[in-house]
Amino acid sequence: MSENKSLEDTLDWFNHRISTIVSKYRNTAIKQVRAILNRIEELKTAAHRFDYSDLKDPDVYQNYATTIYNRTLETFEDLEAPENVTYNILDSLNRDLNNRIHSYVNLLAKYLSWLKRDRSYKNNVKNLDRALTRVKEDVYFFENKTLVSYSKIVKYEKVADDLESLIELVERKKEIVAEINSHADDIAKITKIVDKKQKELDELKEHPGYLQLEKNKKELDHIEISISNKISEIKKLSSKVLKASESKKVELSDYDKDTMKSLIKDPLTTLVKEGEGYRGIKATLRILKEVGNSPAVQMKKEKLKRAYENIEEIINDGLAENQQKAKFLINQSEAINRKFSDLNMNVRIKKLNEEINNYKIDRQRITLSLEREKEEIEDKVTTIVKSVEKRIEEYIEKTVKLVLE
Repeated sequence: MSENKSLEDTLDWFNHRISTIVSKYRNTAIKQVRAILNRIEELKTAAHRFDYSDLKDPDVYQNYATTIYNRTLETFEDLEAPENVTYNILDSLNRDLNNRIHSYVNLLAKYLSWLKRDRSYKNNVKNLDRALTRVKEDVYFFENKTLVSYSKIVKYEKVADDLESLIELVERKKEIVAEINSHADDIAKITKIVDKKQKELDELKEHPGYLQLEKNKKELDHIEISISNKISEIKKLSSKVLKASESKKVELSDYDKDTMKSLIKDPLTTLVKEGEGYRGIKATLRILKEVGNSPAVQMKKEKLKRAYENIEEIINDGLAENQQKAKFLINQSEAINRKFSDLNMNVRIKKLNEEINNYKIDRQRITLSLEREKEEIEDKVTTIVKSVEKRIEEYIEKTVKLVLE
């Protein structure tokens, strides 16, 4: 049976449940960190013996020695044991320690090679080497033993981290919603303007002439589809014949070439431009049928047969009704548009459309970035919630339903 819990309660409850599991790993890790810091203090003490900065006229070797002392303090300054222990914090500390040690080893390689030539520095160099070796050994143990062992509880820490992230995300979402709501008056004002202009636009579009234009357009679309269906195979045949013509394998007049190209590109316009009975198209189709059987025109028999059937249908006035209807609709639409032009209807409709679109864009921009951030947060929250609930059930055998509000 699942238990409903708020994010904050779940975080406290989960941390309490895992405390006995993680405490020994954290205590061991912090103990090891303190041991490393003690070793570093020993290193600083050993380096202090190289300080000759109080001499008025130090020689070159003494200057080198003082440089080692100063750089030792600089390299290992500001190192402290972390207050809160997590794997990420410890891993970051480990990488920091290794970087500092690497830099320090390079420094010593530059200066100790000179000091080793002077026997008076022999013991100091030995003590510094010994102190550095101890630091390196402790860091190596920390990296290869302590951190490896600590990694066993990373999965628990990840759940706690995700719960903290959820709390922050939910809080941020509340802030965003409040900010979006604060723009409600501005949005309402623009919405009122949009509604008013939309009403004006709707009234214009209810004009009988405009309605007729819309009706004519739909009918012309249907006619165009009907024509395209009837000349589909004819287009393919025309393309092959034109290609054969380009290679001089068949002969075509310029008129027939142009008509075929027009039928391929825009059959409706080609048909409408013809006179009643479209004699020019019929003549071209007869030529097309004559050359279609040429060896130069390679087309599958079944497709060629359908093309010929369509040609015969069109030659027998199969498109006459479509032509007449299309001519009537186009002429009627042109007449309406001329009248609209006199009344400035198209200009008014275009202007209102542009104004409405611009106002909508302005309205959207007010909260666009906030809405996008809100959506991104919601997506993240959904993903993390499912993952956290699943892992809690897996890790501590407890079914929890996270309550976000």
